[in-house]
Amino acid sequence: MNSALSFALPEDLLCVHNGAEAGIPIDALTCAVERANSVLLLLEDQFDCDGPRLANHVIAAALWDVRGTLGLIRTLVVHADDSTRQAMSGGA
Repeated sequence: MNSALSFALPEDLLCVHNGAEAGIPIDALTCAVERANSVLLLLEDQFDCDGPRLANHVIAAALWDVRGTLGLIRTLVVHADDSTRQAMSGGA
């Protein structure tokens, strides 16, 4: 596997540079998915436990974080799709 796409954080590809190699940045995608899943588990616990509840502004911030992470995942997927199409068609 390409080392540029391995061991990457999602933030490494927030703004995909023109020299980025074609392919799917699987480590970055996995990291972003796990981040979103962790925040959703935190929120899910609010409905499953009898303990103290998080404040509304904390829950809203967590949801905002998940929305941002989904946007990041979309950026990574679009990069993978665009770069793979260019590589398959012989484009630069």
